[in-house]
Amino acid sequence: MWSSANIEKSLRAVDARADGEMREIVLSPHEIIIRRSVNGVEMRIAVPTRAYRGVVLALESTASGAAVYRVDLSHHDADLTIRLQEALDDSDIVADWKDWSRFFAVPKFIEREPGRLEGTEERLGAVALGRCGKLRRRGATLSKRRPRAPLRRKAGSLRTQRPAQAS
Repeated sequence: MWSSANIEKSLRAVDARADGEMREIVLSPHEIIIRRSVNGVEMRIAVPTRAYRGVVLALESTASGAAVYRVDLSHHDADLTIRLQEALDDSDIVADWKDWSRFFAVPKFIEREPGRLEGTEERLGAVALGRCGKLRRRGATLSKRRPRAPLRRKAGSLRTQRPAQAS
């Protein structure tokens, strides 16, 4: 989805209490900024991403009976929960759910029943449990450097050959 941590993405969302019933949301890996106007008063709320529980994948049915997949950035305060994406099919929604989780560096959850989140990975507080990456050998960071022995040698000089003398 994104390759750089400095990327920001803007969204517009419905907000029933805001003037014009809209609010603007700026998403970045480190904070979420919500701007809206209520009774003519401009408001700006900046919430760090670590204050959010995680990225939630849920399946809900609409009034017409169609199934809709949604991806939310979940917060304990429902007013700060942000709808990131909605889709009618599951073709790309799981990949996007994982990408959003990586972008914000928050855990992934699945909502099987309204209000009940299930984690997809084992966690101990904010720390993900599981296998660690491949261990490096001691000094492996220096293995790409050139050896020092050639650096200590003196530079050689070219010898010119003398022509053979006839006797």
